[in-house]
Amino acid sequence: MWPTTATLSLSATAASRVGLPSGTPVVLGAGDGPLGNLGTNALSPGVVSLSLGTSGAVRMAVPAPQSDPRGGLFCYALTEDVWVVGGAVSNGGIVARWGAEALAPDLRAIPDGPNVDERLLELAASAPAGSDGLVMLPYLLPERAPLWDPDVPGAYLGLRRGHTRAHLVRAAVEGVCHQLATIVDRLDEIAPVTSVRLTGGAFRAPLWRNVMAAVLARPVQALGNAEGTALGAAALGLYALGHTRRLEDAPSLLVDPRTTEGGWLEADAALVETYAAARTRIPRLIQALEDVEEVFAPVPASQRTRP
Repeated sequence: MWPTTATLSLSATAASRVGLPSGTPVVLGAGDGPLGNLGTNALSPGVVSLSLGTSGAVRMAVPAPQSDPRGGLFCYALTEDVWVVGGAVSNGGIVARWGAEALAPDLRAIPDGPNVDERLLELAASAPAGSDGLVMLPYLLPERAPLWDPDVPGAYLGLRRGHTRAHLVRAAVEGVCHQLATIVDRLDEIAPVTSVRLTGGAFRAPLWRNVMAAVLARPVQALGNAEGTALGAAALGLYALGHTRRLEDAPSLLVDPRTTEGGWLEADAALVETYAAARTRIPRLIQALEDVEEVFAPVPASQRTRP
């Protein structure tokens, strides 16, 4: 098996097709997940890279292949000496997009002002943190880590008459953040998580950043660069070609680190407490449905009472 830093020469045939000189060095490269860790400089054990776009992912670099004792995470190579362990979720920002389509289609009809995503998050922000006890399990698509279940259904739990569509939308945002936090907790079992670096287009929005930071209840840094994977790919190429001896120095050859570092998020203590309570409420809400299950369970013909 070749390492991700293996370098080949572009053949004359391929070079003519892509418009590059024959013999141009081509670096084998790594997967998008490990490259995201390189691009966000999350290369030390304990430093987690959390990305959120349409889907989401949480990953941490380790010095050697590392398995998850519970089997919910994967591990793959960035280089021969740096491996990445973590997991991806299918239900990321697409859950909020579903909220716009299913719960607030009228927001698309407003001709001027903020775009529909901004309007939707403004609507969500009008509901209180914790959505007045409403919780969403955001499994609209077949879910990956840590469940790996293509059939697990999404659900709203704790729904009451006083809940509005603002609550429903906010609960969707909060549900995605709770799901990502479960992967961070799994990584904490492998190596103590010391900080989390947020990247991805969703985190341009203050609501996503603030909810995620409060749900994680750990040191969180929002990066200024949303394209960590692309930066990582270019950085790995420079490292493979010998432009730097240290992998962690490669991204700084491409961009000024001051433009990508971003700021540390101070999670409000009250929000942290609210989301910690919401997290513990989820198992109880699921368990409360056991009586409902019994009501709807079919009764065998042999047990039916007849007049």
